[in-house]
Amino acid sequence: MHISQKCSVALHCLIFINEYSSDVNVTSSLLAKSTGCNPVIIRSILSGLRKAGIISTQSGVGNAQLAKKPEDITLYDIYNALEPDGLRNLFGIHASPASTCPVGKNIHTVLQMPYDIIQKDLMASLTSIRLDSIIKQFHDVLS
Repeated sequence: MHISQKCSVALHCLIFINEYSSDVNVTSSLLAKSTGCNPVIIRSILSGLRKAGIISTQSGVGNAQLAKKPEDITLYDIYNALEPDGLRNLFGIHASPASTCPVGKNIHTVLQMPYDIIQKDLMASLTSIRLDSIIKQFHDVLS
């Protein structure tokens, strides 16, 4: 399984926004410096987070703020904002198995059940982790 770097960069941005938005105007340029990513990538990530209602920004000004309390934002919310089809596309099933073969004819049906279980388990795990716990880990590392 692969979760793109967008999720890690988004978490970096959200922690930064939580920590510093009351002190400075958080912009994509500032976040780009902190993350080491191109500002265009940061703007794309912020756009996804904004559309999902996780952050708010002011066009042309920045001023990124959390739109929800950290305890109300799950890792699934963040992941889904950036990869909306990610869990649905977690597993690819080969498209053209031989219909004359007993295995080929039934492989999609056979694989669907275990893949659905894994997808549901992953979603439950992502939903169980909230931004506030990640922020707490950040604070623990600073101590």
